[in-house]
Amino acid sequence: MAERNEPRRDPDAVYRVVRIVATHPGSWEEAAAAGIAELAKTIVDLRVARVTELDAVVRDGAPAAFRVKLEASYRIDRRRVEDGAVITVRRVLVVANESLGKSGLVAAIAQRIAAGPIEVHVLAPLGTAGWGAVAALGDPGSGYVPAGASVFDNHEEAVAAAEARVRAELTRLRQLGASGTGEVAFDDPLDAVSRVLDRSSFDEILVSTLPSAMSRWLRLDLTRRLQRRVTVPVTEINND
Repeated sequence: MAERNEPRRDPDAVYRVVRIVATHPGSWEEAAAAGIAELAKTIVDLRVARVTELDAVVRDGAPAAFRVKLEASYRIDRRRVEDGAVITVRRVLVVANESLGKSGLVAAIAQRIAAGPIEVHVLAPLGTAGWGAVAALGDPGSGYVPAGASVFDNHEEAVAAAEARVRAELTRLRQLGASGTGEVAFDDPLDAVSRVLDRSSFDEILVSTLPSAMSRWLRLDLTRRLQRRVTVPVTEINND
């Protein structure tokens, strides 16, 4: 998912090249498209993707999957040209799911936008443990689920709800004049953040939690665990 304002190209920009392998059961073209779509989830300024190798997985004498190796380049510096002027943007990673749109997070993002131009990536982790009662499991010992908790019957409903929240957040960012991208992740929040940091770089990570009685992330001590794992400054936004 991506919503962004398009600045004019800067000929002095610095780019990084990333190499990936993408697979699709249909064709090499669909495999390449799937790889680019995956990269675009977190890379704001993806420019060129070049196919370097094609192969196929063969089973029972027929192709079972088509694979492509891609080299993609994207911008890594913070300089942008807007209205003829060179500006420096800050890049912020927002880790949130059910707290997207809550007042504490909205205020924190607005404060950072007011301080200067930023680019935001929204990461909504949706681990398998959250599919039964997404981000609001309550007390696992008693089975208590707080009032207002979002409970879903299946994985598809949980994914659809998370995707809708991410889309709404990207719309809000665009209305505030900020560029944004977003994705729903299906692994542990720590692993999801590490994966995003492998593909891009950020100046700050905002971990947005639900109120303390409802927050699974607070019980898992997610913020401090992230602070120990990554070198990027991590700020916790509690939406009590």
